[in-house]
Amino acid sequence: MSDQDIAKESADASHDVKLTPFTIFRYIASIALLIFSIIIVAALMFTGNTRVASETNPWVALIVCILAVVWLSMIEGQQASLVGLPPVDPDLYKDSHPVTYKNAALAFKGDNLDRYLMGRQFMVLLVVFVINQCAGPLDPTVDVLGLPDGVKLVFLDIGLGMIIFTCILGQLTTQVNASHCMIDFINNYFALFTLYTAMAVEFSGIMHCSYLIQNILSAASG
Repeated sequence: MSDQDIAKESADASHDVKLTPFTIFRYIASIALLIFSIIIVAALMFTGNTRVASETNPWVALIVCILAVVWLSMIEGQQASLVGLPPVDPDLYKDSHPVTYKNAALAFKGDNLDRYLMGRQFMVLLVVFVINQCAGPLDPTVDVLGLPDGVKLVFLDIGLGMIIFTCILGQLTTQVNASHCMIDFINNYFALFTLYTAMAVEFSGIMHCSYLIQNILSAASG
């Protein structure tokens, strides 16, 4: 067995999860909550009781929401990749992952990684705002699948349903995948487009007050 195979087996073993009854229960409960959250939020859209659904069409709200979650997944996963890649020699993946190399060449030039992180944060908030406009209820009294008021209060009015599917599908899953597959995750032009968009947001200056606040806090802390 080669050293590479041994290292791979060691890495795989370090991430093994022992499937105890409690762990299995947590997996099943999480999957059930995700499915229920998707169903109840989609049903809410088709009642026309969200801003985008009421002003346009429920299908528009659904499609825009899906696209927003997909883009959010790239924004979040790309951050995990780019923050973890600096110690890796780019020549190791220059030929095998050419688009990753393009991402890294731009992100790791000068202070571009800091600029990217600032633009990325604005994009996260913007995308989450769009998701809220598509999936947030306008009138809490409108019937959704005949569910009790208490369920609607928790999953729609408070927003637990939207939080669950946004976090799981748009953030946590891709962050974990990207942290383990940093080079593979951003080896596509969707990632490169997202990187350029984040850089453009930062270049616009809309967030530049953060630099001033950073300098003030740095000076105050000595």
